[in-house]
Amino acid sequence: MNFNNREYRDKCRALTLKLMSDNKVRKRQEIYQGVIQLGEFSDEILTLRFNSGQPKVENAIAWSISSRTKAGILNRISKATYQITPIGLKMATLWQNKTHISEKLYDEADLPDWKSYLKSRAEIKRKKKLSDKTSIETDDNDDMDFETQAKNAIKNLETEISVELLNKLQKGTPLFFEKSVLKLLLAMGYGGKENLFEHTGKSHDGGIDGVIKQDPLGIQNIYIQAKRYASDNMIGSKNYNPFQGHYRAMAWNGVCLSPHHHSPNPPKDFLKNYWAELS
Repeated sequence: MNFNNREYRDKCRALTLKLMSDNKVRKRQEIYQGVIQLGEFSDEILTLRFNSGQPKVENAIAWSISSRTKAGILNRISKATYQITPIGLKMATLWQNKTHISEKLYDEADLPDWKSYLKSRAEIKRKKKLSDKTSIETDDNDDMDFETQAKNAIKNLETEISVELLNKLQKGTPLFFEKSVLKLLLAMGYGGKENLFEHTGKSHDGGIDGVIKQDPLGIQNIYIQAKRYASDNMIGSKNYNPFQGHYRAMAWNGVCLSPHHHSPNPPKDFLKNYWAELS
């Protein structure tokens, strides 16, 4: 039997929205069961599986949950647990008569989270030089050789994780963001075996957010600043200057880390002496 992945994903998006419009909190498995019941899928459709063994309908529902969350229509309140958002309720009313909801409708609707997701995904793909052929919405092709499917799946998963992590960093509290930066640098090997670090940040201080000690005495410290602004902002000279003044008074080792783009013209002395950018 022919199973059009894109068509069923669009159908499951509509069914998922209809199911969740009652504002109840549901586990992922409850959403699967509810959508299948609403969709009245035939036994023949329900038995169709991918080469991996996953039921095709279940895969389509999983995609619908994922895209709804990225669009800000569903909120993942805990692991595998979801609830509709206020904007989701608005969309449920607007789209209540639709039997299929495509991503084109997302693009046409006023969904800030979806626009932000697309922008972040495009930027990450650009940096990784991913081909459009490995798009998240590429239809599964049973005829594609397994190695190609696996490579594409890994690339897609890496992109999705990158976008989700970036979203969490941008939406989390300042404290969460600053501590995440410190933990990242510790995981990269700074701080030695003792993991010597201190979170020192205060809201809107413009200065040092953390210190990583390269030795027990703290003689060789690395001073950290974590910068986060609105998603469209760039980090430029005016953002570096307060940090430069703070850490130059104490040491010559400093890291300014941000999830945003840097301006094309960072401070000249940064470029000349110790500028480095990590993607």
